[in-house]
Amino acid sequence: MSTNKPVDMDEVHAVVGHAVASLLKSGQPAGAEEILTFLRQQEARSVNGQRDIYTHALRVVMAIVR
Repeated sequence: MSTNKPVDMDEVHAVVGHAVASLLKSGQPAGAEEILTFLRQQEARSVNGQRDIYTHALRVVMAIVR
C-alpha cells in the first residue's frame, strides 16, 4: 500500500548513506551491487511510506550505476 506522498530526497540520501555505513561497519564492501542488495533487503522489511523511500532509493542508485 502506497501513501502517494512525494518522496523526500533527503530521506533517500539518508537511506543510501545508512546502507553504505552499515556495509562498511560490518566489514563488507560497499560497492554498487552490495548497496543495491542492502536496499532491496530493507525494502522487503519495510511498510508503506518507508518502503516507498527504499523503492525510490533503489531507482536512484540503479540509474547512477547502470
